Amino acid sequence: MTVTSLASVALKVGANRIVRGSRFSHPCGQPGLTPDDERAWRLGLVRAAVGALGTTVTEPTLFEPVGSPA
Repeated sequence: MTVTSLASVALKVGANRIVRGSRFSHPCGQPGLTPDDERAWRLGLVRAAVGALGTTVTEPTLFEPVGSPA
């Protein structure tokens, strides 16, 4: 499983489970948000990652964090 801001690259190289992160410099964060909003965003990212790990895939699959403001 990969968390990345470069989802198109991960899809092209064949990563199996891809979770779309935020920006290139902060794939696992949103520093422009308020602390509470960023916490909620990160929680959505972690939930998407856990969901990706629990999902059976047969080809590269992109997972989006729920409630992503990106």
